[in-house]
Parts: sequence; C-alpha cells; structure tokens
Amino acid sequence: MMVSGTRCFSLVLAWLLCVSSAAHAQTPAAPPDPTSEAGKMAEGRTRYEHGAAAYSAGRFKDAIELFLQADALAPSAALSFNIARAYEKIGDDSSSLQWYRDFRRRDPAAKNGAEVEERIHVLEAALAAKGVQQLTVLSRPLGATVIVDEQPLGVTPYTGQLPPGSHKIVLSLRGYADSEHRLDLPADRAQELDIPLVPGGTTATRPPAGVVGGSEPAVGGAPVAKPPLASSKPQFGIWPWVGIGAGVATLGGSLGFELARRSAEKAARNDDIQIPYKDELDRAQSRQTTARVLLVVGGALVVTGSTLLVIELSSRDSSTERSARVGMGCLPGGCSVALKGQF
Repeated sequence: MMVSGTRCFSLVLAWLLCVSSAAHAQTPAAPPDPTSEAGKMAEGRTRYEHGAAAYSAGRFKDAIELFLQADALAPSAALSFNIARAYEKIGDDSSSLQWYRDFRRRDPAAKNGAEVEERIHVLEAALAAKGVQQLTVLSRPLGATVIVDEQPLGVTPYTGQLPPGSHKIVLSLRGYADSEHRLDLPADRAQELDIPLVPGGTTATRPPAGVVGGSEPAVGGAPVAKPPLASSKPQFGIWPWVGIGAGVATLGGSLGFELARRSAEKAARNDDIQIPYKDELDRAQSRQTTARVLLVVGGALVVTGSTLLVIELSSRDSSTERSARVGMGCLPGGCSVALKGQF
C-alpha cells in the first residue's frame, strides 16, 4: 500500500508553517544572520522549496540532495518522509527504508504511522529477498566508530545492510570506553541499536602482587632485579619472511599497474576522439606513477627482508651474542639499506 499523498502534503505543510513562523519572527527590515537558528530555518525553507520544485519536475535525485540539505539546516520528520518518498521514486529500497524508519523514530505518533509501517514491512521484505537486512546503530554521544565483525564501517548515526545472523558490534570513541555487543540480525526485520557510551578508557593493567616494576619477588624487603637473559637466538622471528613476501607481492602489483598503463596507452592511441583520448592518457600516467612507487617500495621490502634473513641465518652459526642494526632510507632517486653490527 502506498503512503497517502494527502497525508504527505499535511506533513510538509506543517513543516512549512513551523519554518515560516520562525523565519518571520525576525525583523523584516534585515535578513536573519545565516549562522543563527532563524537564519538556518530560513535557508532550510529555501532548500526545501527548491527540492519540492525538483520533485514535481521528476528530478528526484536533485530533490533528495536539496531535502537532505534542508534537513541538515532545519531537521524535521516531514523532511525524512519526503526523502524516503524521493528515494522510493528512483527504486533505492535500502535508502527509502532508512528514511521511513527515521521518520517513525522522529515522529512515533504520526497520523499516517500505520501506513508508513506497512511500507517499511514491504521494503524489509525486498531487502530480505536480496539476502541482507538493515541495521541502524546510534550512540550517545554521536560520532563513534562502528566496527562490525572486526571491520570499521562508519560512524554513528550509521545505517547499513548486513547478512542475517550473529554479528559482533563494537563502538569506539575517544574519551569513552569501547562498547561491545552481540546482535542476532533477523532475515525479515530491520534492527536498531541505541547505545549510551560510558566516559573512560582502557584500564591499565597492574603488576601481580609481590612484583615491583617487573622485577622478581622482594627478598628481605628489597626487590631483586631479574638479570638479563643472554641468548644467541635471533630476534627477527618471521619478519624477514614477511618483508620478502610483502615485497614480492608489491612488485607483482607494480607489474600489474605497468600492464594496465600499457593497455590504457594503447587505448589512447587507438581513440580518435579528444576527450576519451585525454582520459585514457591521464589514466596511463596515473598507473605509471603507481607502478613506479610500488616498484620502489617492493624492492626496498625485498632487500630489507633478505638482509634480515641473512643476519638471522648467520647468527645461528655462532653461540656468541651478536647485535645488528638495520636502517633503511628512501629518497626520490631510490632507497638504501644500512647495516651495523658484527657478522
């Protein structure tokens, strides 16, 4: 069932009256300060009027942009409704669902609430048919990073689509303790989390009882420092192999961009139209720059990893303690590696 146009008009009219009354409260002789609340309301009304004209002309994407600008200046449940309707006109189910839900959140007692709920259920079913469902995450205060299944997806207020099932949700905001939650997202119904954050940070770990500053347990009231352990084992571990592997992968990426550059250059030569020719030529130059950067980085990683590997293998041939230092520097002309120590 489609939402009644008459009710839509009523909501918009109510919003216009609210904005208009605030705007006319200013002295008619001078326009209001654009940074004041009245100034923002007046500008929001102007953006809304342009958006309404675009909507009537069938320019729904322009209408969406203008409605969003108006809502940022003068938030209104009626604007959420209009944004949802405009997204529905261009067939964007997820965005339409997001703004219908936002309308219900802003105005739970709306007279057309039942009709909007029916439309929400239709759009939820459309997302379910695609194998996803919508999740909205809010926080107090807003601006927290939303991490879903170890992947950062955005900041609150966040709305996105996820596959149904169990998900780990973490909110992170500087000055507040991380908030972790487990959510079971159903296949047929959108979900919303509204999470208050607790001021604070990560609690520092205290040393175990009987240990002072990491030393051995006290004897006779004085802590006995742990003697340093002499070891001939190398300290690099798997990092030489990681460096070599990353370098080889980066060199492979450089080769890929070089091949892509040649392809774009060939396409530019074969195109007899100026604009596509320039686009292909710009693309070729961009890929050439990327290929060169990856070549330098990949070469540096391979050299560094190989050097560390040589040091590690050499250290296994002697029981005496050896120390080595490796330094790397890169300039526009290339990279160099410096070694210092006993071999």
